[in-house]
Amino acid sequence: MSRQPPIEIRAGVKVRFGPDRRIGELVRASPNGEEWLVKDRFGKFWVATNRLILEDEETAAH
Repeated sequence: MSRQPPIEIRAGVKVRFGPDRRIGELVRASPNGEEWLVKDRFGKFWVATNRLILEDEETAAH
């Protein structure tokens, strides 16, 4: 099993999230660090850290 290097997650970073891969911006981490508040044009949503895809990673894969 290969381990990926940890990604740097911080407020202001653009990410893709959700089943339709919307683009949003990280606002802040939850107190336990397992979720991030993500803001997009539809509102703010709590998203699990393991469900976030950095916008740069998505474009680099193509």
